[in-house]
Amino acid sequence: MMKKLLMICAILIGVAGLASAAPTTLITFDEFPLGTVIDTEYVPLGVAFIAATYNQPVISMNGAMPTQPILRPDGGPSTYRGDFWIQFITPASEVQFDSGYWDGLGTGVINVYGPYMNPIASLTNTTTGVNVTSISGMGPVGYIYFNSVGDPAGADIDNLGFSPIPAPGAVVLGAIGVGLIGWLRRRRTL
Repeated sequence: MMKKLLMICAILIGVAGLASAAPTTLITFDEFPLGTVIDTEYVPLGVAFIAATYNQPVISMNGAMPTQPILRPDGGPSTYRGDFWIQFITPASEVQFDSGYWDGLGTGVINVYGPYMNPIASLTNTTTGVNVTSISGMGPVGYIYFNSVGDPAGADIDNLGFSPIPAPGAVVLGAIGVGLIGWLRRRRTL
């Protein structure tokens, strides 16, 4: 009976530690009504949007994108041609989003920065239409600069998915659970 109880406790500690590491977050921009100007609305989910040249981005519709609604730059005189920053409150280990609808090759700028604004990568749209941008294995991502000013009609983003780097406490709790299971197995208690 004691063996089973110890094993259950060790498994629960390990699972609790791994489960507290935040799961991948997906923002589809249908969380707020159309026309909502976005800045700190998504901070509870771990991301903020910051105006760059003109105004804050806004939730809108774009019939050229496969899913609706989208987040578009508010480029002042040109509705979809603009730029904005994405800031991850907790640095992300991986990021993915749809961008488009791109009318020209290489007309978009997507710059990726670490948590301390250290440059990680400079990307662009590789096709016309909708591009899926995936960023992983480059180190912690703190900021992304999105710029569609160079595209004839501009572009927007949708389906922003990201995985925050787990808090150190979650990693430690998971390691304790795994270590406890190993120790119990070594003692042949399990």
